[in-house]
Amino acid sequence: MVAEQAALIESLRAEVAALRRQAGRDSSNSSQPPSQDGPAAEAKARAGGRRARPGRAQGGQKGHPGAGLARVARPDETRVVEPGACAGCGADLAGAPGKMASSVQVFDIPPAALTVTEYQMMRRICGCGQVTTAPAPAGVSGGPACYGPNVTGAATLLASTDVIGIERAADLMGALLRAPVSTGFVSRCLVRLDAALIAAGFEDVLKDALRAAAVLGTDETPAPLATAATSAEDCGNPHVYTVRTMRAYTGGGPDLIWYGAAGNRTKLAITGFGILDGYRGVLVRDDYGGYLSYDAGLAGVQQCLAHLYRYLDDAYAIDPVSQVWTRQAGDALRGAAAAVRAARGARQASLGPVLLAGLRRSYDQAVAVGISVNLSRRWHKGNHPGLILARRLKRKAAQVWLFATRFDVPATNNGSENAIRGYKLAAKISGCWRTLSTLQRHCRIRSYLATARSHGHHPLAAIRDALTGNAWMPPHPA
Repeated sequence: MVAEQAALIESLRAEVAALRRQAGRDSSNSSQPPSQDGPAAEAKARAGGRRARPGRAQGGQKGHPGAGLARVARPDETRVVEPGACAGCGADLAGAPGKMASSVQVFDIPPAALTVTEYQMMRRICGCGQVTTAPAPAGVSGGPACYGPNVTGAATLLASTDVIGIERAADLMGALLRAPVSTGFVSRCLVRLDAALIAAGFEDVLKDALRAAAVLGTDETPAPLATAATSAEDCGNPHVYTVRTMRAYTGGGPDLIWYGAAGNRTKLAITGFGILDGYRGVLVRDDYGGYLSYDAGLAGVQQCLAHLYRYLDDAYAIDPVSQVWTRQAGDALRGAAAAVRAARGARQASLGPVLLAGLRRSYDQAVAVGISVNLSRRWHKGNHPGLILARRLKRKAAQVWLFATRFDVPATNNGSENAIRGYKLAAKISGCWRTLSTLQRHCRIRSYLATARSHGHHPLAAIRDALTGNAWMPPHPA
């Protein structure tokens, strides 16, 4: 009887621990997005419950270039401000001796206003009898009145952002630029740009460039569609995917950024994009099963450390005493990431072998303890989460530590997660897209504008170029 009671108590304790773990999960210790965090998670963050990274203060880090206004040598306009009357006796100071006391350069934009230009296309008769009519200038379409390329570009850019949408873009055009366009006009702008990109073959060129890159990151996020759209075949679980290069996270440089959408989250959908099949470089990712089949053909895989940090925090929260090994493993990984950043900043090609060996030894020891202490630890269903995590960290140690030996590989997949964050916000603000094809159009446009901007091409110029048949094209990676 006593033995049965002891077993029951132990089982109930494990179940209570599991329930507490489930109730305490948020974006800081699981894959749950921050948008789904409840009041308890926000209170925990304010109270400092989320563990700070050792050795890194909040805010911009040392060596961060920063950004701010800088004075120019030749301002567009110079205005002299006179004091007027004397501050003492009130006498007029016109013509009195003086010099400049101080100056300030004000950066501003002129008041927005539409200008109307009438183009008169002339028809001339040659001496040979041939009649020739001048074509409308590039970017001018329709008539007898139409909006010009600048209005078209601004409306397209606003509507192609993830959180504004067509209705808000039309409203902002009138409020900010005094160009009262209709939602129909904005929608046609998007259709025209997408058609121009398809005609130019931009997406195929971008995919070719991505397949030739040495390192890629990939991620995906749900993208809600209207009920009528999700009822279509193979469209029950729509997702937005991104595949991108990671140069901005390993020392700087322009990146290639692709977005795509599919009606489900399956290996078949990923294969249908035609990027990762046959790819032979390094893939930075989380541990989603849809990517596992690519591992055999890759030069390497880097598991996202940001995900692993959350999983380690989750295991630690179950029992800080028995799961203290997670702290040692996490500290070893954070120490390695900090060392790589410092070495990269110092233009070193690798970490010192003694430093790397010590960090790896600390990690391996922690994982071994995690397996040992959890091997016979009870859990209400299956193996203890600490045991599952420790075994996974041991089994995939090479994928966890690749960043420490290849400085062109980032330690986290934050670049890919940041790339699709806008789609998460769009779903939260606007609710859903009407159809999968509309979402796919949005992805193509975002791919074009994001990649062009990363390469220093102004988005308005990129839009104008595409609409005039001269779309910007991504370079092939060196």
